[in-house]
Amino acid sequence: MKPNWPWLVWQVVVPLGGPVVLSWLIMLTWQTGNPDFVPQWRIALDITPWALVFYALALMGTALNELWPQISTHARLGSLLIVTTVYAHTYAALLIIWRHNRTFIPNRTVYIVAAFVLLLAIVLSHTATSRIRGN
Repeated sequence: MKPNWPWLVWQVVVPLGGPVVLSWLIMLTWQTGNPDFVPQWRIALDITPWALVFYALALMGTALNELWPQISTHARLGSLLIVTTVYAHTYAALLIIWRHNRTFIPNRTVYIVAAFVLLLAIVLSHTATSRIRGN
């Protein structure tokens, strides 16, 4: 299966990179009128694990919606999507519970798991879309 570049650009690159690029452009523009403004790139590039998992859920929900009418002919892929979606929901629930602790700061492991869930969602969603559309 070859990559569906339009899908990857519009479903992955733009939603993930767009806000970061827009923030960068707005900070640079703001700085033109306020030379004392110092952009804090750490803040501009901060993408929370919650956001990564939520985005993964959105991708998988869309893929499952498209795959559902033909799920019996793509049972293995459908099952993987469902299992990954249940795992992502569970992890999102854990993130909500952890955030009740005012001192909770996501560590590297939390980001790694969130990124892994997102990567798996991208691969499975891309595969589902490609199979449904025959690409």
